[in-house]
Amino acid sequence: MAVHSRSLRGRSGSGHTYMSAAAERAEANEKDSATVQKIINEVLSSPSIQGENGATMTFAKETRDLLIECCVEFITMLSSEANEIAEKDAKKTIACEHITKALEELGFADYVPELVAVADQFKNSQVSRERKQTKIEQSGMSNEELIKAQEELFRSAGEKYNSVAS
Repeated sequence: MAVHSRSLRGRSGSGHTYMSAAAERAEANEKDSATVQKIINEVLSSPSIQGENGATMTFAKETRDLLIECCVEFITMLSSEANEIAEKDAKKTIACEHITKALEELGFADYVPELVAVADQFKNSQVSRERKQTKIEQSGMSNEELIKAQEELFRSAGEKYNSVAS
């Protein structure tokens, strides 16, 4: 994590707002916590977590807060380690191999096969995902036909406007 030289929130001459590293981290933690909270809610409401009667599992607020804090800390630790690995490789973007190496270096090598499987599944879903056609492509009209239709719409709109204005 980069440490900023300005320790107080203020404005530079260029109009940029600066926050202390602690304030930036607190803001990032709030976003991380919200994301983890959303994931927890989704997991807890999934059928695989529900009890025998279909009731969803709940946590006491303190337990949920502790779980969120642990998850955010894990994500922060993992991303920091992966960032250092990426920087050593002279890369500006953290790639999957940086995350897997970070997991191994942090003692979580058991998670690597599942991570690789999920990453491969995601890559395959992106490749096989159909590209949606635009309305223009769906029309089946040539460029010339589209231009003629557009000109007709402009002419029609102009006539309507002129008839209302007079």
